Amino acid sequence: MAAARRVRYVLLPLLLLLPAAAAQAGGLPPTSLDAGPEGVLDHTGDHRFTATPLATKTVLTKSETHGGRVLRASVLHGRWGVPVVANDSTSGGLSAEGRTLVLTRVASGYPRAKTSFAVIDTNRMAIRDSVELDGEWHFDAASPNGRRLHLIEHRDRLDPTQTTLRTYDLERDRLLAPADRIRGLPITRTTGQEGRWAYTLYAGRRLFVHVLDTATSTSHRLGLPERVATHRRLWALRLAVRRNRVAVVHGDHIVASAARRPRRASAGGGPPWLAVAVAVTGLALAATATRKAQATSRRSHELR
Repeated sequence: MAAARRVRYVLLPLLLLLPAAAAQAGGLPPTSLDAGPEGVLDHTGDHRFTATPLATKTVLTKSETHGGRVLRASVLHGRWGVPVVANDSTSGGLSAEGRTLVLTRVASGYPRAKTSFAVIDTNRMAIRDSVELDGEWHFDAASPNGRRLHLIEHRDRLDPTQTTLRTYDLERDRLLAPADRIRGLPITRTTGQEGRWAYTLYAGRRLFVHVLDTATSTSHRLGLPERVATHRRLWALRLAVRRNRVAVVHGDHIVASAARRPRRASAGGGPPWLAVAVAVTGLALAATATRKAQATSRRSHELR
């Protein structure tokens, strides 16, 4: 009964949120939209990239954050936008090194029969590659060197929490295995100082922080206390990286935090040997602890 109540506590805000989000987006979930005039900032915060779709073309600009002076601009064929990576309208698309920007084709309905992405060389402000996939997908992150894209596949049109994280290799022009199945809606996103690590707060049957190493294409989950799922302002929660911990914050208040280094990899989120290595290490430590406890017990018995 307690477990059922906890599930209801998390799912109820989801059900309340979905109609409102869909109404504001004209029937589209936030992650199927583009970021609009806000665009995306580079990891220094000094520059902003924006993509403004017109009738059949898109104006791409790079400008200074302070003052707004346009540094570079170009016109792209097709209607493209800077992707949104979480339901709080956090934008993404820029690689950690800043030389690659990924745009998503502007959606006209949900779910899409096909989803397209344009990979932009930010030095030339031109399309250097493109990807088209069957079904509804949204952008999650790019590798620092821009050679791999991390994309979210929507597996069930009636259940937006049924998603899978996939990695697309641009050099080999194909999706890679394994896939990381994610059950939940992305509430908010933050990145590490250099932009390599992506931290996303998900809500579904449980609340967790999904950690993606964009350089190695491995992902992990950070568990959170059950009380966080019943927070009265669940959808106002944000993430912040504080030294070696990821904090869930509401305003200036830290609701919960977890170590940035998780104890184990998520199923399908990395190479299979990683989970095996963690399991073997855990068993070895447990066996060592058991032997020490038995030795201590024998010594105590002998002293009696």
